[in-house]
Amino acid sequence: MDEQRYLYEEIKLKAFDLGISKPVIPVYITENLKHNLWDWQVKALENFLVQEEIKEKEGSSEPTHLMFNMATGTGKTLLMSALILYYYQKGYSHFIFFVNQNNIVDKTENNFIDKTHIKYLFRQNVVINDKTVNIRK
Repeated sequence: MDEQRYLYEEIKLKAFDLGISKPVIPVYITENLKHNLWDWQVKALENFLVQEEIKEKEGSSEPTHLMFNMATGTGKTLLMSALILYYYQKGYSHFIFFVNQNNIVDKTENNFIDKTHIKYLFRQNVVINDKTVNIRK
């Protein structure tokens, strides 16, 4: 009988097999977020970065679909802002979010777009590769 593992365990095993070491979170992410990441967010982001490196080493062109199984109030939206920065640096500039309630869309828009909103998640000026990034709807 096969041993059941969590996805992060599978990622860790595959990374080991491919010689991928623990990633360092890029500075362009940490310097452009308004808040520091908590330990569990760092681990989730590291797992994501390892998975991205696995895809790159394997030459996979499969699209990435992301879902983070985290409790309410643990900072999934801040983690999403880190991923937006990651993908923006990779050349992506359009992002789609699917949610099941309109009020969540409104809150998320404010967190990502409205610099005057109390829960805005990016630094006042987002800079990647010495260029100021304008975040807009």
